[in-house]
Amino acid sequence: MALLLRTLLLLALAIGGSAALAGQACLVMSDEASAFGEAAEALGNELRSAGHRLLSFPPPLRAEDSAALNNCALIVTLGARAAQGIAALAPRSLILHTLLPRSAYERLPLRAEDARRVSAIFIDQPASRQIELLRVALPDWQRVALLVGHESLEMGQRLYAAARDRRLRPTLAQLNEESELYPTLQRTLAEPSILLAVPDATVYNNRTISNILLTAYHQRSPVVGFSPAYVKAGALLALYSTPAQVGQQAGEAARLGLATGSLPPPAAPRHFRISTNPYVARSLGIQLEDPAILRERLERSEGSL
Repeated sequence: MALLLRTLLLLALAIGGSAALAGQACLVMSDEASAFGEAAEALGNELRSAGHRLLSFPPPLRAEDSAALNNCALIVTLGARAAQGIAALAPRSLILHTLLPRSAYERLPLRAEDARRVSAIFIDQPASRQIELLRVALPDWQRVALLVGHESLEMGQRLYAAARDRRLRPTLAQLNEESELYPTLQRTLAEPSILLAVPDATVYNNRTISNILLTAYHQRSPVVGFSPAYVKAGALLALYSTPAQVGQQAGEAARLGLATGSLPPPAAPRHFRISTNPYVARSLGIQLEDPAILRERLERSEGSL
C-alpha cells in the first residue's frame, strides 16, 4: 500500500508539475502508530476547516521523495524519525516538526536563516508547568529527585532551576550507563522525594521502569510520570498532552504558516491532561485531588504566573 501511495504521489507530480502541490500541506509520519494517527486526524481537521488539504507521504521517506517535498508549501512531521528524515532531505518548504521532544528538535541540523521557516510543537511539557504541578498536587512535599541521562541533562537542569525558583529542594543525578541506575536511585531517594521522570529512553524504558517504580515505592517516594502508561504501571500521577491536542495545536500553527509564509516560534504543548493513581496515593498516605480539579488549578496557576 505504501508503495502504491508513493507511486501515485510521484505520478501526480510528474503530470501536474510544481503546481500539483503548490499551496499544499504535506504530512510525514515516523511510522503508522496509533498516536501518530490521532495527531494526523486532528491536524487534518484543523487544516480542512480553513480550506486546506493535507497530503500524506507514507513512511519511510526515500531520496526520490525530495522533488515532491520541495513543492509542498508546508511540511508537517510527526515524531523524531520523520523530523530527522526531513532534515536529511533538506526541502525548501516551511517545516513544522511535532510530537518530538525538545532535545530531539535541538539536535536537528538547523541554520540561523531557518528560524522563520522551521519550527516545532514539542511533546514534552515546559519545566515551569511540571514544577507547578508538584506544588499544586503535592504541597507538603519539598524534595524533588531528577534522574537523567546524557540526552536529558539539559531538561534536568531546566527542571532543577525551576524547582529552585519555586522554593523546592531538588537533587539532580546523571546516569552514564544503565548499570548505575539502581544504586543511583537508592542514593537519590535516601530521603523520600518526588521522583520526577523525564522522557529519556536511556533511563526510563521497558527494561527499567518496573525497577524504578518498585524502588521508589519502597523508599516511600511518589513517581510523577509523563504519560498515562506510567500511572497504569504504578506512578502516582502524570502530566502529558495527548497526540490529538498536539495535532490540533500543530494545525493552528500550520494554518498561520500557510497564510503568512512564516511559522510561529517553537512551543511547548498548550493543552494538557493529568492522570492519577488513587491506589498508589492511598498506599503512600497521600491525599490527591481529582485530575480535573488538579488541571483546573494548574491552568489557573499558570495564568497568574
